[in-house]
Amino acid sequence: MAGRPALRALSALAAAAAMVAASCGGGGGGGGSAGTPAAATVRIDLAPDPIWEWIQGSGLLSRWQQEHEVRIEVTNSFDQFLAFASGHADIVVINALDVANFVEQAGREPVIIGKLTTDRSILAVSRTLRTAATLEDLVDRRIAVESSLGSTLLWGLIADALYDLDFRVDGADFDLVVVDPASLADLVERGDVDACICLPDFSVSSLADGRLRPLHDGRPAAQIYATEVLQDPADLPMEMAMIVDAHWLDSNRDAVEHVFELWDRGFEGWHSNKAKIVSDYRHLFSVRTDDEVEWITRYADDHNWRTPSARLEERDVGIHAEIYFRMERAGLIAQDAFVPEIQILGAHTHGDEAENEHDDEHDDEHEEEPAAQAHGTEEQAV
Repeated sequence: MAGRPALRALSALAAAAAMVAASCGGGGGGGGSAGTPAAATVRIDLAPDPIWEWIQGSGLLSRWQQEHEVRIEVTNSFDQFLAFASGHADIVVINALDVANFVEQAGREPVIIGKLTTDRSILAVSRTLRTAATLEDLVDRRIAVESSLGSTLLWGLIADALYDLDFRVDGADFDLVVVDPASLADLVERGDVDACICLPDFSVSSLADGRLRPLHDGRPAAQIYATEVLQDPADLPMEMAMIVDAHWLDSNRDAVEHVFELWDRGFEGWHSNKAKIVSDYRHLFSVRTDDEVEWITRYADDHNWRTPSARLEERDVGIHAEIYFRMERAGLIAQDAFVPEIQILGAHTHGDEAENEHDDEHDDEHEEEPAAQAHGTEEQAV
């Protein structure tokens, strides 16, 4: 399977980092916050995020910390995987389909507990490639992607379900090239590749002036997957998810609930005032001009990738389990691939019943219960 050597290498690297951290007394090893007062400090590692910047800049964070007596420490390591493996972060924000990297970590049990975005990746081509409209029109073309995991896996499901095509690194139907995320749009414009899977807020200049043309009517992967594969526009798969260690979570559930509340208030600010946030934090949207601010604001209005809440729901568990089942069936992941646990925090008294009904539906459709879905329903209400 494409990407498995990389997974093994990352696993070994993370294990080494965890051993070094443990020997130096850093990160607390198993619990992630040993030596730190429970629920007093929460360490979050995520890529630079405009919503978080707004939470800080608006004074919301300061007021929240005083109200709840919880201190938030945020780092932007650009390697959330190692931040988690070494125990230097309590919560990491990473693509939900990258959690397969978290394998064989002694004392570290990754659990998905929250969400920040749906998958906003788009498929885009140069404006000179006028005839292409969908992924199917790019068979045998060179397509730049940032990794063999994450959003590339979701596009692999779209390719398999809609067109019976193999969208993998070293796959049969496309020539996928893994490059640095910052180079995706440039490679298309220079003609080095024919298309890219990129994030709209990382390629605004190229999209706003038409040098880069999005296919599928500009819809991101989450919308295509929901509407055309699952045939339910509400079934949007999450992209950026919150991951914690299960042992740390056992002692810090109240603090996590407070963190959810903080992010939800940030989402409220985003949904009600996108244009100002984009304008105030232009560098985090890769925008330079007012026209580009207007373009990405309009795109976010039409294809909003921010979730209404950081809290997970039963629907999220079912969607994610279905993705893993489909990936396994399509050969995008190994039969024995690591399946991340998902926990829904808070009072969900009817969670088990709802998921059992969801399981019955898949029994009828697939004749046997997918392993991923069975795993995902082990803990619904905690």
